[in-house]
Amino acid sequence: MKLGATGKHPQGKLNKDDEGELTFAVAHDDGNVIINFGTPVAWLAMDPQLTADFAATLLRHAREAARESGKPLTVTIGGV
Repeated sequence: MKLGATGKHPQGKLNKDDEGELTFAVAHDDGNVIINFGTPVAWLAMDPQLTADFAATLLRHAREAARESGKPLTVTIGGV
């Protein structure tokens, strides 16, 4: 899978600085969660569902990284 900018704007261009869709990877290794954007990223925007899916992916990797490293993990989600 090629990481980084795809050059596409599947939901339209948000503003003049919008560089378009970004393919990135989330993994865990040695007790850390790693997010690889494949390129320098100044900002990103996600719709609510994609944001929730991203959060779930981060939490899944956080749990695995904590389990594998023996580090404690506490998750608090307020206002949901």
